Amino acid sequence: RVSAGELAAGAAVQILPSGQRATVAEVIDHVRQPCTVGAGHSAGLKLDRELDISRGDWIVAAPAAADPDSFDEPAPAYASSKELQAVVAWLDDDALTPGRVYWALHGHRWIKARVKRVVSQLNINTLAREDSHELPANAIGRVELTLQDAIPAVPYAQSRKLGAMILVDSASNRTAAAVLIA
Repeated sequence: RVSAGELAAGAAVQILPSGQRATVAEVIDHVRQPCTVGAGHSAGLKLDRELDISRGDWIVAAPAAADPDSFDEPAPAYASSKELQAVVAWLDDDALTPGRVYWALHGHRWIKARVKRVVSQLNINTLAREDSHELPANAIGRVELTLQDAIPAVPYAQSRKLGAMILVDSASNRTAAAVLIA
């Protein structure tokens, strides 16, 4: 499923989090006819070479090639990271406390996430940020997360798909939080 932009044969793509690159050889629709597909639609794609792509990997537009006259390496379009700052809406009855491990669902990838620290809590009456060491039920706050594996995460304001995830309590399997990457 294409979440943003358009996908057509000849497009340079990058697989995240591995960083492998390829070129789209063919895009095919549901009846296996070549096509171009836009955001919100699904299609199959064939790459110019075989790559190890797993469920939960992201296929994104490859960053622009480096200028041959420049010594600067182009910055990747989407950097993968294990350390995240995020705003969470805490949904669980048990308070969020630092050090606890949760399952994080980012796209279709499940990874373990540890709450490194609670940075602040939003006072819903004054909309002021207040220092906090935990988040009670129904609280909104800013936290730091450490992930087991790097993910291609960008701020939610830049991408609703890459910038959002949920946390699931690993003991009870209850959805514990909605997460917006900052």
